Amino acid sequence: MSEPRVGVLSGGTGTPKLLRGLRELDANFFVIVNTGEDREVLGLYVSPDVDTVLYTLAGIINDETWYGVRGDTFRGHEFLEEELDVDELLRIGDVDRAFKQYRTYLMERKGMSLSEAVDELRRRLGIKWKVYPMTDDRVVTIIVTDEGEMHFHEFWVEKRGQPAVKDVRYEGAEEASAPPKAVDDLLRADVVLIGPSNPVTSIGPILSVSDIRHAVREKPVVLVSPFIGNEPVSGPAGKLMRAVGFEPNVRGLVEYYRGWGIDPDVLIMDERDDVEPPGDVEVVRTDTIMKTEEDSIRLAKEVMSVLREVAGS
Repeated sequence: MSEPRVGVLSGGTGTPKLLRGLRELDANFFVIVNTGEDREVLGLYVSPDVDTVLYTLAGIINDETWYGVRGDTFRGHEFLEEELDVDELLRIGDVDRAFKQYRTYLMERKGMSLSEAVDELRRRLGIKWKVYPMTDDRVVTIIVTDEGEMHFHEFWVEKRGQPAVKDVRYEGAEEASAPPKAVDDLLRADVVLIGPSNPVTSIGPILSVSDIRHAVREKPVVLVSPFIGNEPVSGPAGKLMRAVGFEPNVRGLVEYYRGWGIDPDVLIMDERDDVEPPGDVEVVRTDTIMKTEEDSIRLAKEVMSVLREVAGS
């Protein structure tokens, strides 16, 4: 059979590592990306997860930090802080700043929607795969903590993830809709791949947009776990999963997505994970750690094998 058309749901770290491998395999996919962390920084429209996906697919991602452009300099950021005494929450590189500046220009001066601006940037970077922000509306991931409600960046960057988390909500989700082209691509997809991103703050915001959620429910779904045992591979996923009432492991992961009305057909989990997965989900065990590009390619090959089987059935 021909290669399946794969719709990938992505945040900004775990899944882009897998996208790096899919890119090298020249797989047939498109990506819908979390925008719940978008915000304005000194007049720039910042879309961290979208930019990480674009930089990854363009082959210019800083794969040490999985944020920003490889080899970027930070003279602008340093000048703002050291000479102008401006506290810039995010450390934005000079090339990265220019990229964000051009997107802001397209949106504010040329009247483009976010998805139109992202597509223009995708085209200019020479990326063949479609990349869609989850919405052109504003959906903001709010972390409810014992210190009050705060934007995800305030929680994770400024507060270093320290406050106790009581809940997570997606402000604006009820009124938001997905870009029509993203929904059309989802409806034509053979299978949906939910990558190993933080379920609560990377994938949850995407699924909070109703037309994406309903489209995904109509498709077979392959899920790659971001957990090994009772801990996430990286980031605050464990703390956030507990806050919304789920175990931070493969059992909680499947239950979390079922709470969105999405029942995974296959769960891909790490071979070292000793947590017993739900008995009613097909499980594939493999090495899910991606430290190098070779790791990403290896895992992408295994994931594609599963996707072909699921799409073919």
